[in-house]
Amino acid sequence: STLLAVYAVVPYVQAILKKRTKPHQLSWLVFVIMTGIVFFSQYFAGGRASVLISFVFFIGSFIIFLLSLKFGVHDSSKWDRTLFIFALFTIVIWFLTKSNEIAIWLTILVDLSASTMMVLKIKSDPYSEDPFPWAIGALAYVFTCLTLVGKPLSILYVRPIYGLLIDAALVGFIYFQLGKMKKKIK
Repeated sequence: STLLAVYAVVPYVQAILKKRTKPHQLSWLVFVIMTGIVFFSQYFAGGRASVLISFVFFIGSFIIFLLSLKFGVHDSSKWDRTLFIFALFTIVIWFLTKSNEIAIWLTILVDLSASTMMVLKIKSDPYSEDPFPWAIGALAYVFTCLTLVGKPLSILYVRPIYGLLIDAALVGFIYFQLGKMKKKIK
């Protein structure tokens, strides 16, 4: 799963550099903060092999955020700013609780905020996201879930299952919006 995570980041970075993807700045700033929290929370909650994917996505998100400063979508709507503030508020709640388990659950809310910003961007410009890296990310999460097979059901399952679902949903939404756009052109 970690190799697939690396493989998901590399084509995304390539798509940015080839101007096929325009990363949303606020989304990726939130992803950097959130993936850092996810990695450290899972690690301190006892995760080892299953957190490598979180570490790769943390480093990848940081690189993509840096690239978004030059190649990304700089405009932010009222919804983007509201979702960004909600994400930051959720992060503050985590810091106040100092609970790794609560942090992992709160990252779902943070990720939903950032992913919603991305969905709004895709809705206005379906060609602004390459679906391939998201599909690879979803596949990486499948393998992360497999590393947990045989372990008791715990908080360590939350992020991999959520990651699989949200990445697959983003792929589906990109193709759905591309299909709508093609129908309009005809």
